[in-house]
Amino acid sequence: MSVEQARKIARAYRVSVDQGGNPSRDRKGSREAVTLSELATHYCEVYGPQRGLKAQTISDARRLLDRYALPRFGRRKVIEITVGDIRCIHNDTREKVSRYQANKLRAVLSRMFTLAIQNEWRSDNPCRGVEKFQEDRRWNYLSPAQVTALLDACDSYRDQHAADGVRLLLFTGARLREVTKATWDQFDLDQGFWVKPSSHTKTKIVHRLPLAPATVEMLHRMRSERPDTPFLFPGRDGTKPRVDLKRPWQCILESADIGHHRRHDLRRTNASFMLSTGSDLMTVGKSLGHTQASTTLGYASLFHTVQKDGITRATELMRAGR
Repeated sequence: MSVEQARKIARAYRVSVDQGGNPSRDRKGSREAVTLSELATHYCEVYGPQRGLKAQTISDARRLLDRYALPRFGRRKVIEITVGDIRCIHNDTREKVSRYQANKLRAVLSRMFTLAIQNEWRSDNPCRGVEKFQEDRRWNYLSPAQVTALLDACDSYRDQHAADGVRLLLFTGARLREVTKATWDQFDLDQGFWVKPSSHTKTKIVHRLPLAPATVEMLHRMRSERPDTPFLFPGRDGTKPRVDLKRPWQCILESADIGHHRRHDLRRTNASFMLSTGSDLMTVGKSLGHTQASTTLGYASLFHTVQKDGITRATELMRAGR
């Protein structure tokens, strides 16, 4: 260190003391400051479970952080991370994977820095200075022909109880967690309603869902087959609900031979069928339990055949006067 550099540091210390600071305490605070890696651990292992985040959500966040953020900035102090650092991570993830994964990582980091602000580990969120990448809308719903193939595969699947879970996801548009944790006391089969408690819904609001007659008939059959359990889909010992339908879904999907789809695509499929058969967006949104119309717009899509019929009728009407 040169004499001039030492003088600059000394002057900075004097200014800090004059303003009521404590250089010794500040150095200690810097050494003890939380690193990005420590913040990630706190977010995934403490904050996430306390807030009731799904295990898959936490696992996905951990995977993104471990692959693209922590190898480069994990040892950096949270207070030292800049907007430029976040932009660097964001851009690198887009180049290595995709803009969708880059935006997901940015969202995870933003929630982490919000947590850091709440714990007074820093005073601002550097992610707010980084804009999301434009995402092309993905049409993740099954066509009528694919739905037919899926239902045929459900009919031939060896575990019909699990197949009923897939059918219920499709016929109601419910979320996986709502279906697997459902209990019979939530259903009024005489009136044809499913009342989901707020503890099971993503919006934390009670959701009253009307059921189609075919769905009610299926539920009556399911109830008669397992009359001694409170759960629609009990686990092996019957004392707890089934955790997942991942393996049955993969087997049914492979048997249907309709390409790769996620279970959540059944929710989009339900919404798209409703919209394409005449339901308006408000009705579709109510059925899905959405609180905002913009959310429903991201789920429901008109079938291409319906769009084609519409534009054909419009064209014929325009040509009729010639």
